[in-house]
Amino acid sequence: MAAKGKFDTPDIDPEQPSTILGGNDTIYVPDTPEIDVVLGATGEAKGNGGLDAYAQELLFNEELVEVMLHESTDTNAENPVFTACNGVTQYFFRGEVQAVRRKFVAILACAKEHNVTTPEYTGSDGVRAISIKRTSSLKYPFSIISDPNPRGPAWLKALLRSAT
Repeated sequence: MAAKGKFDTPDIDPEQPSTILGGNDTIYVPDTPEIDVVLGATGEAKGNGGLDAYAQELLFNEELVEVMLHESTDTNAENPVFTACNGVTQYFFRGEVQAVRRKFVAILACAKEHNVTTPEYTGSDGVRAISIKRTSSLKYPFSIISDPNPRGPAWLKALLRSAT
């Protein structure tokens, strides 16, 4: 994080899926994801007009955040990028700072591209096998220019590190 309130998504490495090793008789059991607890995201709030945790979360997602979608070197990249939440649309224009609702930033943070490679290797018993190597990255890298809520950076880090 460079300046207070500014957050750049390339600074956060998304959690990469583990490599799958094994032969034909191996049963794949995915890793259990670790749940990050974001302080202030759960529990009873004090002094918020009697709103329960669900109502506070809805208000949190409706807050305005300044965001800039990064330019792309791909000549066929979408511009503008279309997002929608509960029937409400939001377009993100590359290279322009925009004030948008946090719920649309969540959509950008969860839009990830996945790549799978299957390198061949020889196991310790001399048998040829194939491993599955998976990598993930953001489909639409972006930067948060300003986020007035102190809970914002932890919320975004949790979204970016999720395995979506």
